[in-house]
Amino acid sequence: MFKTITSRQRTSPPAWAVLERQLIAAMNEAGPLFIEKYTRPGGALIWREDYPGDGVWADDLYEAFFNWPLFYALGGSSYFSEMAVQEWNAVTRQIEHEYGRAHKEFISDDDWFHNSENYIYFYYLGMADPSNTEMVRRARRFAGFYLNEDPAVLNYDPQHRIIRSPFNGSKGPLFHARYADVQYNLEHGHTTLGPGFALPPKWHEDETLRRQIHARFDEVVMHGDVVVNLGVVGLATCAYLYTGEAKYKNWVVEYVEAWLERIEKNSGIIPDNIGLGGQSGENRQGQWWGGFYGWTGRFSLHMMGSAMMLAAECAQLLTGEARYLDLIRSQLDVLLSQGREQDGKVLVPFKHTDAGWGEWGAPLPQDPIHLWAASMAPGDWQLLERLRRGSEAEWQTVTPRGPRTLDDRAWVRFLAGDHPNYPEQILQANYDEICRRVEMIQGDEADLHLVDEHHWQVRNPVVTEALVQLTTGGPQTIYWGGLAQGRVRYFDGQRPGLPADVAALVTKLGADSMELTLVNLSVCATREVVVGAGSFGEHQFLAVQAQDERVEIDDRYFQVRLLPGTQIELQIEMQRYINQPAYAFPAHTGRGI
Repeated sequence: MFKTITSRQRTSPPAWAVLERQLIAAMNEAGPLFIEKYTRPGGALIWREDYPGDGVWADDLYEAFFNWPLFYALGGSSYFSEMAVQEWNAVTRQIEHEYGRAHKEFISDDDWFHNSENYIYFYYLGMADPSNTEMVRRARRFAGFYLNEDPAVLNYDPQHRIIRSPFNGSKGPLFHARYADVQYNLEHGHTTLGPGFALPPKWHEDETLRRQIHARFDEVVMHGDVVVNLGVVGLATCAYLYTGEAKYKNWVVEYVEAWLERIEKNSGIIPDNIGLGGQSGENRQGQWWGGFYGWTGRFSLHMMGSAMMLAAECAQLLTGEARYLDLIRSQLDVLLSQGREQDGKVLVPFKHTDAGWGEWGAPLPQDPIHLWAASMAPGDWQLLERLRRGSEAEWQTVTPRGPRTLDDRAWVRFLAGDHPNYPEQILQANYDEICRRVEMIQGDEADLHLVDEHHWQVRNPVVTEALVQLTTGGPQTIYWGGLAQGRVRYFDGQRPGLPADVAALVTKLGADSMELTLVNLSVCATREVVVGAGSFGEHQFLAVQAQDERVEIDDRYFQVRLLPGTQIELQIEMQRYINQPAYAFPAHTGRGI
C-alpha cells in the first residue's frame, strides 16, 4: 500500500530506545492501578455526592484522564483507548446528572481558560479513534453551540464576530455571573471593574456593596468577548478534523481574522475586552485593558498567550497559511519592544494597567517555542536564542515533571545539537515521576468523598512529555485547548502508535526536512510501522534517504520494515501544511483522505 523501506543494520540497542520502551511499559502497568483506586464501577470518579459549589470548575474532573487517549495514540496498550472513552462518558454523566454543570453533554457556562483544559481530552480522543460515531456527533454538536446551530444557544454574534460573554457553553452566553465567580475573579485580580472604579475594602462583607459590585461586574465584565475565548477555535478545529466540513474551517478563519483586525486597529496590541457592539473597550470608556483574564492580571499573559497560540496553530493547520502565526508573534513583538535587560537576561512586562506597562519578568517559553515549531522561520529561532541569553542553564535542566508541566526548552536545545544526553535524561525523569505517582496512589488513604478537585490530577500516572517530544518531533500540546503539533506520527496496522518493541527518535527538524531514527528491540520478530506526515496528515513526504538508498515518496505516509534487532536512520524531505488535515487513519481510506 505504501512505499516501504527495510532496515537491515544490526544494532546494539541505544540507551534511549530501551528507556523509551520501558517508559511505555511502566505506564501500561500503572494505568489499571489508577482506575481501580479512584473510580466506581462504570467509571465515575469516587467523590462527593453533591457538587461543592461555584468556584470549582468541572475541568478538574476531566483532567484526571486528559492524556490517556494521547498515550494510546503514541503506542500505549488498547486498555487506554477503552478506558479513555469509558472515563469521558462517565465523567460527563457525573458532571451533568450528579453535579449539574453540563447540559447536552457539554459544560454549560464556564470560561475558556478552564473549558480548554476539559476539551484537550476530547480532542485527543479523535487521535485515538476517528471512527467513533458518538464522538463525531458530539464534535458536531459542541462546535454547533458556537456556529449558532442550536437556536437556543446563541453564543456567537456573526455580525460583530464576537463570542458574547466570557462565560458561555451549552446554555448560551452567561450575562449574570455567579456570585462566587465575581468574588474569586476580583480577589485574584483576574479582571477589573473599569476606569475610576476602585474596589472597596471588605466589600464582600457588606450586602449592599455586594449587590453593587455584582451588578457592576455583570455590566462591565460579562457582556462581550475576551481573548481566552479564542480557545473555542480548538473546538471548531476538532469538528473539522472529524468531518472535513468547510463550515468549521470558515468559522475558524472568520473568528481569528476578527482578532487580527482588532490588533491592527489597536496599534499592534490585542485588546482584552470587546463589547457587544464589537468595539474595543466598549464597556470601559475605551480602555483596551482590564478585561477578564486580560492585561491587568498577573497570570493573564500566560492565559491569553495560550489562547492566541492555539488559535494561530489551528488556523495554520486548516488553511496552510503561516500568516496566522502573526496572531501570537505580534504580541511577542509588543512585549519585547517594551522589554529591558537585567543581568544579561531579557525581561518583558507581564501586565498593563492604568499606570502603563509593569511587572517585568523572564518571558514564558511556551509560545515562542510553539511559534518556532510551527513556522520554522529563522527569525523565530533567533528569538529563542535571544530569550535564552543569561539563562542557558535553565534551558538545559531536566527534572521529574508531571503530565501538566509544559517545558520544552531542553528539548529545543537537543534539536540544536548542544544537549546530546537529553533523550535519556527526559525518559528517566518521566519514569521517575511515574514511580512517584504510583507510590502516591498505593499509599493514598484519604477519604475520597472529601478530597479536593485536584486530587486525581496530581496522581495521574500517564506522563507523555518524553514520548511526544522524542517520537513525534513536536512540542507538547498546549494544555489549555491546543491540538497535537507532531511533525510525524505512527501507525501499527489498524491502530495508531508505535508497534511493540519499536522505539523512535526525531533528532533534527528543518522547514522542509527532518531526521528520524527507528529501532526494533525484538531479537525475533520483524516489525512494520507506518510513518505519517504530521499529527493529522497535514504534511507531505517527498523523499527519504536511508543509508545509500533514496526512495521517492510523494505521499503523506511511508512504511518501514524493521528486521529483528535492527536500527535505521532516515533523512526525510517534506512539504509542510499542504494537505487537508484529518483525524482519519491510513487504514480507514487506504491512503488517508
